[in-house]
Amino acid sequence: MSGDAEVEAEAAAKARQQTAAIDAYPSDASIPSLPESPDGYTDNAFMHTISDIAELRLHDAFESAPSLSLDDLDDYQQMHLGDVDTSLMSRAKLKALVRKQVTPKKIVFRDKLAFVAGTVGAMLSAYWLGWSPMTFYRIYTAQAFVLFTLRWALYRIKKWHYYLFDFCYVANVLLLLHLWVFPHSAFLHKVTFAYAAGPLAWSVVAFRNSLVFHSLDKTTSLFLHWFPACVAWSERWHPDVHVREYNKKSSAAMAEWHEASLLDLMVLPMIPYLVWALLYYMKIFVLSSSRIQQRGYDTLFNYTTANPKSGVSKFVKQFPLRSQVYVQSALAIMGFVVL
Repeated sequence: MSGDAEVEAEAAAKARQQTAAIDAYPSDASIPSLPESPDGYTDNAFMHTISDIAELRLHDAFESAPSLSLDDLDDYQQMHLGDVDTSLMSRAKLKALVRKQVTPKKIVFRDKLAFVAGTVGAMLSAYWLGWSPMTFYRIYTAQAFVLFTLRWALYRIKKWHYYLFDFCYVANVLLLLHLWVFPHSAFLHKVTFAYAAGPLAWSVVAFRNSLVFHSLDKTTSLFLHWFPACVAWSERWHPDVHVREYNKKSSAAMAEWHEASLLDLMVLPMIPYLVWALLYYMKIFVLSSSRIQQRGYDTLFNYTTANPKSGVSKFVKQFPLRSQVYVQSALAIMGFVVL
């Protein structure tokens, strides 16, 4: 069997699997969410057809209920698809739309399109880093805006948006602030360099990030952890022309930009990190604790302690429930210092 034939056969099998998931349920049953597949196919937009339809139906139901205010929309969106009146969209139309979106030809076409776009993006980024390292932060900024916006939208639907409060995202935001708002700050230059070359870069290994072009989630995670290191390298040895001109005005500014002690790279970065850790604790475990539990939102703490085979999970769960948050936080701080 040729390569194209194998791809077509695999796509056809996936299409049959998705439509079978709909046909298997009786007309009076709720439509299930598609399970996450280990190969990452559910990260594609076309594999979120069921979720997209559910979102549209929820908005239609909201608009048809004039007694609800805009403040109620967030609560209304948390309803399960099965709780929505199925008369808003006939089951036959829903099945037809699903079949239309998951045809083998469309699956193959979108996979090929994603692969080409991902390959071109990776080649462009590598070329730009070597061709003009002093302006590499511009392509990083453009990609960060697109990828982080898409991640927020998709994670909001999946109830994963509290992951966006984690330190990796804060470090990227701090880097963007340094690049565009405080480009001459030697303090932020050293702090963001320590974050990018330390915890963020090591997270590629710790979280086993991989470049899978048909998976937007995996591509974004790799970008989140790896690209800041490339930006930090270019900022350290190939700063922007405006930064170079600013540093030339003063020998002290030049020395402060290019020299860093152990204190600069280990102690000073702890200041923003501890501020974030305090705010994160207040937000996740105090202010929004009830909201997270009631609505089933996922957080990094739940993720790291849910796997019974994880060494971190086994260690943390040895302590009383009330102390597990503090133990996990202490481990995170120790890991930050070591990395």
